[in-house]
Amino acid sequence: MKKAAGLVFVSMMIIFGCTRKAAPTIPDRPVEPVAGNKTDTADFNSSNPLVAGKAIFEIKCTKCHKAKNTADWTTDEWRPILNSMVKKAKLNELQVSQVTQYVNAHAKK
Repeated sequence: MKKAAGLVFVSMMIIFGCTRKAAPTIPDRPVEPVAGNKTDTADFNSSNPLVAGKAIFEIKCTKCHKAKNTADWTTDEWRPILNSMVKKAKLNELQVSQVTQYVNAHAKK
């Protein structure tokens, strides 16, 4: 009985292991070519938080959408936007601080 159950289990593993898997899908959003001189990723490590924040904003924040004009919103309006976006961009605490400083420095007064 144990042999039969083991044989059934092994057979099922072989059958399911050899079946075709669904191919990963590609998102439908258009990919825009990179134009102009984007900030170098070396600026991520700048000792100036505004330089690093700008680099992170221009590179990480434009992977999924166009760059937003920081002067379109106040610092209070930016707060919930940043709170949701930094999780999606997978930023560490230092990068969150740098981006926040950059955005706040250029936000609508």
